[in-house]
Amino acid sequence: MQKLTREEYSSEALQRRVRSVTFFKDLYQLDPAQYELVLSLSEFERVKAGDMVMERGDIDGKLFFLLKGQIAVYNEEGQQSLNVINPGEVVGTISMITGRERSATVKAESNAILLGLEHKYFRDILDHSLININTKLLAFRMIVHNIRWTLEMNKMKDPQHPLVPRLLKMPIQTGTKDSQEELEFLLKQSKMLAELLCEWNDTVVPSQSEVA
Repeated sequence: MQKLTREEYSSEALQRRVRSVTFFKDLYQLDPAQYELVLSLSEFERVKAGDMVMERGDIDGKLFFLLKGQIAVYNEEGQQSLNVINPGEVVGTISMITGRERSATVKAESNAILLGLEHKYFRDILDHSLININTKLLAFRMIVHNIRWTLEMNKMKDPQHPLVPRLLKMPIQTGTKDSQEELEFLLKQSKMLAELLCEWNDTVVPSQSEVA
């Protein structure tokens, strides 16, 4: 992957692509200063069609938001495409939550642009000195939604899977919204969902696979 120059990533066209991602759009509307801060901590990267974005077994600390183009998740042999990622979607949530190595190989299907953001800025849910609590709430809501959506797609494909009852019994938030309590719940819920998805992916070859 090749990093974009400051002139390239400051262009209005690219900024519009960033704000088309739900997390960044919501952050821009909620707190423009935090939006600019998160962007300053991120890196724009360009990949060519056929290039590797990540490999199964890799250990790194980034979430990737796809801004342009298409990337695809491949099976262990790297030959069969299991899932296509489209602009606006995020990859890497499972690694962030579980701390595990990447569980899938991802390649660019076309020339693409991604925005990479280090996990470390979000993992500590008690320290809000840099990334504030509202930004972290947006991030963890996104992560929970992303993992749950993948599990729901798996459930639709295989409604009799033995792990479906655990998905249906996942706890829901009942505490104070927009609070530290909610953030702690979202972290707990994301870990439960991530572990469930990892178990699910270990038992079947999914048609929808979370990139980790």
